[in-house]
Amino acid sequence: MNKDVIYIESEDDITDIITKIEKSKEKIVALVPPKKAGVFRSIVNIKLITKAGANAEKAVVLVTTDPSIIKLAAVTKLPVTKNLRSAPAVPKAEEIEEIEAAATEEAVVEDRDGSDEGDKADNKTDDKAAEGAEKEDKKSEKKDDEKEDKKSDDKAKGKKDGAEPKKKKDFSSNPFIAWIQKHKIIVIGGGIGLVLLVLLLIWANVIAPAVTVDVVVRTTTANFSENVTFTDKLEEENASEGKFYIQEKKIEIKSEVDFPATGKKNIGEKATGAVIVKVYFEAKGSISVDKGTTFTVNNLSFVATDDTLVSWDGRFSNCENQDDVVLPGSHAQCLKTASVAVEAVEPGADYNIPATPGGWNFTANVSGVYSTQPMVGGTDKVVTVVQQSDIDKAKDDLKTKDENNNKKSLLESLSDDDFEIESSFKQTVGDAVSKPALGEQVEENKKAKLTVTTTASIYIVDETKVKEFIKEKAKLADGYKIYEMNDPFIENFTKTETGYIGKLKTSYVSGSEVTAKDVVETVMGKGLGTGRDDLTKAYSGISKVITEVSFPWVTSFPNDEEKITVNIIVEDNNK
Repeated sequence: MNKDVIYIESEDDITDIITKIEKSKEKIVALVPPKKAGVFRSIVNIKLITKAGANAEKAVVLVTTDPSIIKLAAVTKLPVTKNLRSAPAVPKAEEIEEIEAAATEEAVVEDRDGSDEGDKADNKTDDKAAEGAEKEDKKSEKKDDEKEDKKSDDKAKGKKDGAEPKKKKDFSSNPFIAWIQKHKIIVIGGGIGLVLLVLLLIWANVIAPAVTVDVVVRTTTANFSENVTFTDKLEEENASEGKFYIQEKKIEIKSEVDFPATGKKNIGEKATGAVIVKVYFEAKGSISVDKGTTFTVNNLSFVATDDTLVSWDGRFSNCENQDDVVLPGSHAQCLKTASVAVEAVEPGADYNIPATPGGWNFTANVSGVYSTQPMVGGTDKVVTVVQQSDIDKAKDDLKTKDENNNKKSLLESLSDDDFEIESSFKQTVGDAVSKPALGEQVEENKKAKLTVTTTASIYIVDETKVKEFIKEKAKLADGYKIYEMNDPFIENFTKTETGYIGKLKTSYVSGSEVTAKDVVETVMGKGLGTGRDDLTKAYSGISKVITEVSFPWVTSFPNDEEKITVNIIVEDNNK
């Protein structure tokens, strides 16, 4: 598998090394440190190199024989090789000791002999490190051979001169190092705790601090009253002069109500019979008794059920009073009679009239009406029915009951921009439909139902224009604004020949104009006390400034406007 050999320069720092690892296109990255590579003598840097390789999914290998670097690599499990041809491996303790011993012996030889050969070898090492992978391999092999020779020479010279090789330093005798090695868990935990403490301090002093500012603005309340006019023609509107375009809004509401029926009706049978119509003719002719002709006796009325014709042909022989007919040449009167079938005008046993020997005399629009036969068949059956007074009362009750609900429904149908003139509200109740209908029977222990369609209406104008008119007419001083306005209303709304008139009324709360943006710009980055003082000096209408911090250690306003919350509180001076 291909590898990428990276030669580290002495001036490269840890960031440069990590960048080179991340930019490498190979999966295996061999790092060749220079002779004096201070950056590789820090356990933190070696850990960062190991982590960078893991994050980039690359196998990082150190090409070095420096015992101090190899020892640090062993701690972080970073593979090391002495040259580019050797197999990399994580250093073991015994291997590190051998490397340290060899390095110590080499240092003794250099100190005692001042060997030019050693200097030349060092110079050659520096030059070859800059050339490439192949020259580095050759140099590494040659250097290994030279080290073996030097070891033999040093041993021989040592025996000859009686000198002992220089021993490597033993750090285990240092109490501080010994304590660290013995309490690695505590040291690591302390390091993590220190990092967390730093992060906590950054969060507490940079990220978390926030301040809420309550700015209390001193205000006054004033009443507003102005005569205005209304027009139903849009082109005539002039809102700035108090002439507003008016519209009528309507809704239809279907309402129902149950009501008791109080009418009474006799639905029994009608009495029937016949009456005799008696007519005296002075000349031939006829009289018609039409169907529906009323005959009355004892305040009881009957009507003819058919048309009946009573006539005389002029012959006295056909007269029913032949014996009493006056002879020709004098005033003659011929009697003719006819039986007319009748029935009572309404049911009831009261219409049953018995027969009498002399007969009953009836009054009618014809003369001589009587009956010798009885009127029979009339019966009584009284039931409850709907009468007009029942319908009228239910209609009035429904109008009164639903007026508030109808008004509420109408107002809810308006938009937020509609300003309603409440005094113009009205409702018109349409035709009422009763079930059962007028005059019809209602079942026992049940009620009739009345259904009415009501039209509710109200006049509206544009609320935005109304409030703008109020603000213009209020004539506030510069730097002042209206903070609150009670719902305006129209008083004495009246229709005239040219439109409508009324008086616009409301009340409003005004004070010095202070915005959240103004407050933030004034206090941002300042101490809490300084910010409060600057606000009260900048705006004379501010009576109080209250600050609330997110944490007790926050003593100044953040430089981030997103962390400053402003609440403008209106204080009514009239209260």
